[in-house]
Parts: sequence; structure tokens; C-alpha cells
Amino acid sequence: MNTITSVSDFEALFMLPFQPKKVIYSLNSEFFRKGNAICNIDVPQFAVDFHDEDRFQSLPEFPCCEMGCRATFSNVRDYEIHFRSVHSFVCSECKRTFLTYNMLDTHIQEKHDSYHQAARAKNLAKFDCFVKGCKCTYDTLEERDAHVINDHNFPPNFKYRPLKKAEKFEAMDVSEEGLTKSNLPTSSRRKPYVPSNVCFGRGSARTFSKKAVKKSNTEITMKELGDAL
Repeated sequence: MNTITSVSDFEALFMLPFQPKKVIYSLNSEFFRKGNAICNIDVPQFAVDFHDEDRFQSLPEFPCCEMGCRATFSNVRDYEIHFRSVHSFVCSECKRTFLTYNMLDTHIQEKHDSYHQAARAKNLAKFDCFVKGCKCTYDTLEERDAHVINDHNFPPNFKYRPLKKAEKFEAMDVSEEGLTKSNLPTSSRRKPYVPSNVCFGRGSARTFSKKAVKKSNTEITMKELGDAL
């Protein structure tokens, strides 16, 4: 056994022939398994309207809490829909936003996986259904779109296509192409007021009484997609 007698001998132990290399993992990779289990990442999250009276109450305009997002809101309901639809599932590579965890995972595989890109160039790529639990695979995007419409009750005009980047704050897209889009209000001046009853993310408790409210076309579309998934 060699004896370490100097600082140079100690440093030599760490001089390995290592070359840094960027590696992109699938969201379902074993690398993230323990973290996903702790964070309950597999639990579906959708913008669901609970008709809570206080969530529809008009409030002084307040901004989104995400750094860099300039969207502003006048009630808690609009804020929660915005947060769950725009900030929950964002690709770290291209900053595109998706409605569900599985859609984001499919995007990473099809857009940022070099193996899939090479297979696609040779017309050998397969396109998996992004609905959780479905194992169907198709040769083209059009076939997969028809599958989710016919078999999973997606809206008839649904198309799985990435939209604008999440950092584009004005008129953010909160749905896939083919779904109804909502243009979020913007403001050049951010106000410090944030209502105390704002809640978002996993495990948010509902504590207000329910009140029926007429749904808009956007809410109906989001509910249809949530039911389909």
C-alpha cells in the first residue's frame, strides 16, 4: 500500500479520468423514484373548480407568486387555475408548460431524447399514449391523437403539440393546442398585497362553503380533460 506523504499524493487520489457529460433522465427514471415517492408526484393535479364562495370573491389585484411571472389576479379561483396549469409541469430544458405529469414526461422523451430523435429520423420512432396506465403505442402523432380522442374521451379537436414557452408571460397558454386558451391579465406594476386565504399545490384543504357558479367555456374544457385523464 502506498503511503501518503504529501499534499500532492493526496490530490493524486482524486485525479480520475472523468469527463463531465450532460445526461437527461426520463421523469419515470429510477433516478427520481425515491424523490417522486416523497413528493407524491404521481398524484394527478388538475384545475378543478370547487365552487367555494370565498374563492370567487373579488379582491384587490395581486400577482402570481412565481419569480418572473407577471400575471395578476382579482380572485383566488383564477390564481389557482393559473398556478396548476402553468407552473406545475414545466420542462426544465425548453421551459414549455404542460397540463399533466405524463404529458411532460412524453415531451421530454420525444423532444430531448437523442435516441428517440435518431429513431424518428429513420421513421422507426414509436409514440406512446400519455394517459396514465395506458400502454398503447402508435407509429404517428395523428394516430395517437385519434386514440386519446376516441378511447380516452379527450375533446374532438385535441392535438398534442407543445405551445409557447412558460417564460412568455403575456397571454400565457394554459392548455394544449386545440383546447380553449385563456389570456391571463398582466400588469406592469406588481402590488405587494397577497390575500391570506390563497392556497395552491398539493394537500390544500378546502374550508369554505360551496356555491354553484355558472361555468365558462374554459372551465368546461378543463373539466372535460380532467375527467378524461
